[in-house]
Amino acid sequence: MPGKIIDPDGELLRRIARGDDDAFRVLFERHYRLAYSVIYRHIGLQAAAEDLVQEAFLRVYRNAAKWEPSAKFSTWFYTIVSNLCLNYKRDRARDRLRLVSPDQDGGNPLEQIAGADDPPHDDSDERARKAALIRAALDELPENQRMALILSKYENKDYEEIAKILGTTVAAVKSMTARARVTLREKLKRHFHDL
Repeated sequence: MPGKIIDPDGELLRRIARGDDDAFRVLFERHYRLAYSVIYRHIGLQAAAEDLVQEAFLRVYRNAAKWEPSAKFSTWFYTIVSNLCLNYKRDRARDRLRLVSPDQDGGNPLEQIAGADDPPHDDSDERARKAALIRAALDELPENQRMALILSKYENKDYEEIAKILGTTVAAVKSMTARARVTLREKLKRHFHDL
């Protein structure tokens, strides 16, 4: 009978559940960069990404005792990260709806924001321009396609793990990532000649 595979992150979680702050520090250092990367690619705002990473780890800390070793820690953790991103996007969409509704004084906050001066930016940096185009195209993807593509392409997660994180099937993940790639290719082909 094959030996039981021990998930080192799972061992850290068990220690965290017993109050071991050093174990939490190790887990944080091990996963911070990847969590930040996923969140930043999903929402595109540095300060918000940093806040969401902190919230994700806070949830890990609070729920360490509830973790069931039926799945790898990374699957459980990226499910938390994915849900935080989706909640953030949903809340931002609600805020945008409030912006276009007249306030109590009858003024439209969206018009007030539009009247403000835009910060200057440097268009001479071709890499920054291309990154902005890709970011904008990613932002236009449906939430599930965006997260599936980010986890697949940027975080090198396999389809099985992405399916667990997103709570769907492997076939659905393959379909989402394929549709996302086709959509991105269509949106970006006029900007990038090698697509």
